Amino acid sequence: MQSDQAVSPPKPAVNLHDIFTISNLVTLSRLAFLPFIVYFLVNDLRYTALLFMAIMLISDALDGFLARKLNQVTETGKFLDPVCDKIALAVVLITLYATGSIPLWGVVIIVLRDVLILFGSFLLIRFKGKLFKSNVMGKITGLIFGLIICAFTIRLTRIGTILLYLCIPALIASFTIYLMRYINAMKGEL
Repeated sequence: MQSDQAVSPPKPAVNLHDIFTISNLVTLSRLAFLPFIVYFLVNDLRYTALLFMAIMLISDALDGFLARKLNQVTETGKFLDPVCDKIALAVVLITLYATGSIPLWGVVIIVLRDVLILFGSFLLIRFKGKLFKSNVMGKITGLIFGLIICAFTIRLTRIGTILLYLCIPALIASFTIYLMRYINAMKGEL
């Protein structure tokens, strides 16, 4: 299990060299895939959308590997990766809702959790100069979110709905961990 140690926040002045590393460009490429995924979902090309989502998932694993392998681990990359993940998740979920594929309550609870985590992260960076790594429960929850998206993308609605209900305890647990870490950091206890 990962520790609750804070990692350093991104530096206030953004260094362009830190942004334009190979690993960060792979991270940012996930945002470039989003218009295609939206197009395919809206036009009911579900398996093509799923293929692009799979490529995005591979890029999510690849960017961290490349950062470590090429010695390109940057504070900017540590910040960009989760932000790109949360943007991609929100866009895909909202598109699935707009196409009548996923219930609104599922989109709301997932996106709201991520918005609150991002908001808390920005506050921590701003006021305490800290940024936390994802915890194990957060990674498990993210995996469940991926399965939910895949199920609803290819219209396995019953499976997707079951996964939505199953994700609620993981969602609550991961958010509680983030919240406790946030409160402790704001009190100066971390």
